[in-house]
Amino acid sequence: MQKFWYWFWYLNSGFVRFVARCFYTIRYCGKGKVVPNVKNPLLLKSATKLAEEIREGKLRSEDVVQAYMDRILEVEPYINATVDRCFLVAIEEARKVDSVIASGEYTKEELAETKPLLGVPFTVKVLLQVKGLRCTGGSLLYADVRAEEDSPAVALMKKAGAIVIATTNSAEMGMDFETNNLIHGKTCNPFDTHRTSGGSSGGESALIGAAGSVLGLGNDLLGSVRVPSHFTGIFAHKPTQGLVPNLGCFPAPDPDIADFLYTGPMCRYAEDLVLSMRILSAKSGMPVTFPEKVYFRSLKICFMKEIHGLLVAPVHKEIVEALKCAVSHFQAYYFAEAKEVEMPTLYDASRAILSTLMHGVKDLKATLTNGKEDFNERLDYLKCFFGKSTLSKAPLRALNGAKIPLLCDKNKASKYQNLIKSWSEDFDLLLDDHTVLLMPTFPVTAPYHSEIFYFLPSTCYTSIFNVLGLPSTQCPLGYTSDGLPYGIQIVGRKNNDALTIACAIELESIFGGWKSPGSL
Repeated sequence: MQKFWYWFWYLNSGFVRFVARCFYTIRYCGKGKVVPNVKNPLLLKSATKLAEEIREGKLRSEDVVQAYMDRILEVEPYINATVDRCFLVAIEEARKVDSVIASGEYTKEELAETKPLLGVPFTVKVLLQVKGLRCTGGSLLYADVRAEEDSPAVALMKKAGAIVIATTNSAEMGMDFETNNLIHGKTCNPFDTHRTSGGSSGGESALIGAAGSVLGLGNDLLGSVRVPSHFTGIFAHKPTQGLVPNLGCFPAPDPDIADFLYTGPMCRYAEDLVLSMRILSAKSGMPVTFPEKVYFRSLKICFMKEIHGLLVAPVHKEIVEALKCAVSHFQAYYFAEAKEVEMPTLYDASRAILSTLMHGVKDLKATLTNGKEDFNERLDYLKCFFGKSTLSKAPLRALNGAKIPLLCDKNKASKYQNLIKSWSEDFDLLLDDHTVLLMPTFPVTAPYHSEIFYFLPSTCYTSIFNVLGLPSTQCPLGYTSDGLPYGIQIVGRKNNDALTIACAIELESIFGGWKSPGSL
């Protein structure tokens, strides 16, 4: 019977996605704009390299910060990625850094140990608090809220010497895989402005992908750092559960689902994941340690080409081919063992995860409406089509969608919790200290604006690892014929973040990693 319903919903949802693609193709009528190519060579250095050259006096922090400020002003009209820009404060901090370097008060070695990101600019998703800057949650209802302190992850980056230059746009309350809200507007993909940059960390992914930032912080509930990074051709890492502090998010998540939320780095160069994870995990009980050299000859590869799940979209052919090429590389160069895996128990993954999350949220309506008791989500959903709602479509869809059994059945929460427990046991058997799983981050490249709605069940590719607490690294592998990026994710067992990141660094050296949008 399950097979019948799988094919029934597969064919029906496929038809709906086909009609939606036809509609949006006609609506947008061709490719959108691409951000200008990078001209300043400072923008093509990794954060790791910039930090090293600033410490050695080869570069001035002020020049680096100014280069990124100029780039933000250049690309912002195309992508609309930033919320607050703190340029004046950032330049002052950069000048202080240059004075400290020039004074010779500290050796290069001391600075590398205590301030490994000294003088390097970075950006932060607006859902994470940065002292003095707005933390609106992308909602009109919280438009005047400003952070009184830094979130712990931001504080760790600042302590390491990094300089905040801007906060970036997000889906309203982090409730969508499209970054669009009523207060900060819609963020566009730097490779094609008719396409989404994803969500909810779409501001970060767009700005980093456009070379307007070298390093950023996002947070990930169902894939919110990895899916946007897949759409814009950059790297991202969702760490092992508990490895990076998640406090300081606004609005604060319900305690029962806080364990599914992860703060993680996003960047254009894989080596920056190493440096940022060293910094972000420093206060945890098991900080990530990275060996000088990884011996891939002992590596075992599992790979999954597709999840055959309820309403889940089929994987784009080019993504599958890239996945197979990545597996083949490790086999050919390092004689790694490789085997394809399938997990039939993931059939109902989307509904199981959404139901578990919604069951854990005690009062979603109160959070989304800032405590309005008389709020009518059905009426407001109609209002939003006429521009009269105080909420955007995404949170309203969440409020209404939570009542549709096909998408979310809270009455089966205990059943789904047992199902998730069985996944945990399956992945424990599959993964060990020398094994990684390679699989798609998302089944398609960046959809047109608003089209992502028809792919929401496909977020199970990433959300599985939020509920299981496993580390997952998004790694760009290539570009389609029309210039859209795509990637895969590399998953490891708990506390094996170093191995998934090491694999991403290896694949970057073979496939080329991020490329400037204007250069394609």
